[in-house]
Amino acid sequence: MELTTQQRNESLSAATHTLLFDNDYLHIKNAIEQLHLLFAGVTGVKAGNITDQDIKLAFGTAVSTIKAAHCLKELERTLKFIRGIHQAVNHLLNTMPGQTINILYAGCGPYATLLTPLTSKFTSAQINFILLDINTDSLDAAKVLYEQLGLSDYVIDYVCADATIYTFPDAIRIDMVISETMLNALRKEPQLAIMNNLIPQMRPEAIFIPEKISIEAVLTRWEEEYRYFTIPDYQPKRIKAGLVYLASRQFKLPQPIIIHIPASETHNRLELFTEITVFGEEMLTTYNCSLTMPLAVCKLENQHEGKAVKFEYIMSDHPGFTYTI
Repeated sequence: MELTTQQRNESLSAATHTLLFDNDYLHIKNAIEQLHLLFAGVTGVKAGNITDQDIKLAFGTAVSTIKAAHCLKELERTLKFIRGIHQAVNHLLNTMPGQTINILYAGCGPYATLLTPLTSKFTSAQINFILLDINTDSLDAAKVLYEQLGLSDYVIDYVCADATIYTFPDAIRIDMVISETMLNALRKEPQLAIMNNLIPQMRPEAIFIPEKISIEAVLTRWEEEYRYFTIPDYQPKRIKAGLVYLASRQFKLPQPIIIHIPASETHNRLELFTEITVFGEEMLTTYNCSLTMPLAVCKLENQHEGKAVKFEYIMSDHPGFTYTI
């Protein structure tokens, strides 16, 4: 039996409340599944077998509609982003009393995953959205979702565009930009190209989500990482070599950097570790989700003395860090 609009919104509200305020991971997992059933039921887009194609861009790859739907199911990723954005919206409402917060969501996907749940916590007088995606199938699905859930009042516009070249509308003040279009170590997808285009257009008071993305060079040892997964609360021994890049609201594109890797007789795997600060204290750290899985750089042999490794970020249709020893 098909749910009524009221039943759908009650389901959305209950799942969102769990994501924001419950710390029981079984409850959180069930809430995410509840959201997926709701969104898939309305849009017809299910996070199932991936049968559609990514879109190749000048500065990276825009993921397919079904891949974008799958992002919802990464528990920590969805949890941290929704909690961080909830806090960021409250911050703006407190600093801009009586005004509507206008949010640009660049790469909204078929569910507008990081904003749709918050419609159950804020009114359309408090928050409005521009939903942007280069994928017409994703954008069409998002439009169906908002229409069927009775949430159209939240949406200023649905924009089919490339966020790496999109220009803010003159008549609308943008108070927050959300773009979560990345893989671990900022490879393949156009996160940095989007930030490079959108952040300079933002007012100083406006918030970009995520707040920070850090990439660090780390020496690891397989045995230590294995123990992390097999021994409860084990803290693996790692050797931090240096910060390769930090992306933040004070945005600059990565510059070539030389990291001095210390000598080690035990740790010979050089990897890039990604950490993401969504907003405030809401962070994604190593192994939390696919965005923060360590990315192998190389295996260093004969580590009796240190090595200098040069990292350089390539902005292209396949972006990412290259290295030279």
